[in-house]
Amino acid sequence: SLLSVSETSMSCVLNQDCILPCRIRNEITNMKWERQYPRSLIVSYNHRGSRYSESFRSRASLFEDQISRGNGDLLLRGVKVDDEGEYECTAKINGSYYRHYSDLTVEAPVSDIRIHQDGNRITCSSEGIYPQPELTWSTEPPSNTTLQNRTTVHQTEEKLYDISSSLTVPDGSDRIYSCTIRTRRNQRRATLTRAGQQIYTKF
Repeated sequence: SLLSVSETSMSCVLNQDCILPCRIRNEITNMKWERQYPRSLIVSYNHRGSRYSESFRSRASLFEDQISRGNGDLLLRGVKVDDEGEYECTAKINGSYYRHYSDLTVEAPVSDIRIHQDGNRITCSSEGIYPQPELTWSTEPPSNTTLQNRTTVHQTEEKLYDISSSLTVPDGSDRIYSCTIRTRRNQRRATLTRAGQQIYTKF
């Protein structure tokens, strides 16, 4: 019989380690972790120990010394964008089943942002971001006309996003120009002063 079902939403940072939770108050004698879509077994555990699937063997591990105390957490090393999705932990205790779902999202925050001016053109760019970032321009003092800019976004083979935007500055402009790149997790701003200095701000 199925005793309980629970769910957790997780957000982990690209290339870092991530722990998917599966905690039960009783001793676990039998358990498995599966990926939902496409459905695939990651690891199964019983009194003989644990067995990992080929595709996860080098990257996933249970805390085996703690399973008997009800800790069925799964450690996933070096998280990739492709790891996003739903994971299912099923544990058997005294003939009853406990099921826990972890919905994993992966994020690569905005880390490095660059701004430079070449003639009348100011360019702002950043690379290796996930999910797709937003880029906005602003000026000080504020401009009452729309800033004419061209933004391009490129997705790499690793599914990360590179973003670049160019702005044409009117002759004799004495405004200070700033570019902000943001994702759900964080944002960074780059400012070009009248003297051509670059100022970088973290949020």
